[in-house]
Amino acid sequence: MADRSIPQKWSDDQILEMDTSTSTDVLELKRDPIQEYIRRKRRYGKESEYIKKTRTILREFEAFLFKDFESHLCNIDDTHVAEFNDHLRTGNRYYTITGSQSKVPKKIDLVDRTRHEYLRELVGFYNWLVEDEGVLTQNPAKKALNDLPESEFNLSPPGRPRIEMQEMQAFVQWLSTPIHRAMILFLLKTGARVGELVNLDLCCLHLDHPIYDSLLEARKISLHSAIRSSPDTVFLEGGYQSNTEVRAETRSVGNKRQRPSGTLIPIDDELKTALLEYLLTRRCAHSHPQQARPVFLNRQVSGDNDRLTRQSVYALLTKNGASEGVLKQYGWWSEGLATEEKVTPHYFRHYFTHNHRHNQGVHDQYMPEGVIAYIRGDAPNDDSVREKTYRHDDWNVWERYIKRPYLVGIYKFNLYD
Repeated sequence: MADRSIPQKWSDDQILEMDTSTSTDVLELKRDPIQEYIRRKRRYGKESEYIKKTRTILREFEAFLFKDFESHLCNIDDTHVAEFNDHLRTGNRYYTITGSQSKVPKKIDLVDRTRHEYLRELVGFYNWLVEDEGVLTQNPAKKALNDLPESEFNLSPPGRPRIEMQEMQAFVQWLSTPIHRAMILFLLKTGARVGELVNLDLCCLHLDHPIYDSLLEARKISLHSAIRSSPDTVFLEGGYQSNTEVRAETRSVGNKRQRPSGTLIPIDDELKTALLEYLLTRRCAHSHPQQARPVFLNRQVSGDNDRLTRQSVYALLTKNGASEGVLKQYGWWSEGLATEEKVTPHYFRHYFTHNHRHNQGVHDQYMPEGVIAYIRGDAPNDDSVREKTYRHDDWNVWERYIKRPYLVGIYKFNLYD
């Protein structure tokens, strides 16, 4: 394979000759501007997943410049960025992005929206070098993106496969293990994000059943005050970023709920049964602070933290090393499929959102738009009618505006009939 390494060092003379600045004050920055840019992002509290993605994009661009032009990040113009766009659109392989099981560069397979996002990251990076640091005089990425024709990118939202109720029901009934049933039903019936699923603690889940009461009592766990008097309810907490400490445990991924006070979501009988079934069959969690015992666990103990992670969710549902996740086994996920043809863990959030709308879903019932927005965790607006939906400090108001229409409208898969 051809050498795809990125430059390890540029001489001080080369760096000082770049652009119009000759000040030694920016020498260190020009040696590795990506490192300093990422350091700034981390300092301002950006999510770890965002930082990882940004670093990946910038390192790929750096490797591309070195391999194809022997150019430094601070010594380019808009034509280099336009060539990078062509590399992303027509190239066979990334230079630096490799598969999880191999050092072989991954095949480039980007939809227009993602390719546009890569270029927007370059615009932000060079904007920082020009406006914040003053080490460059122009933004080559901004000029290149502005000069590309409108037909270059199709920025309409990606389509998603339409799965009829009968097919989704067949899939749910096909699942053979309690953890898969509990996870997928939870995502389908709450519209939660993967990060919200893995951050869920036992104290934020109130199942009205003596078995669950015994489980909490044995572990000396007290229910969160938000759901203590709300049986068969789950509390998804308000938004926080990764590396935030919650109940004395630092979370590796954040919650993206836009409603600061969190969301109370009713639990129907089907999801309740699936959760109880899973909790009865899973092992115990011992490596967490008492009130931070998670609902969903990795099947194998992982160091000092056995909480299910975003990566392990995707592994369980798509691909787990040499074994196949359930979505791949069922034929709904494949690395070769286009984005609009795949069913990913995040797909279930969209399935919940779109299939509970009046005359738009795949089943006969529906929920009011305000209920859907509340369950999703969207931020409330100033609409007085919709604002009623967002109130759950008063149990009677929440039960009237959320619980009743939710339980009437939520789809059923007849899993335990």
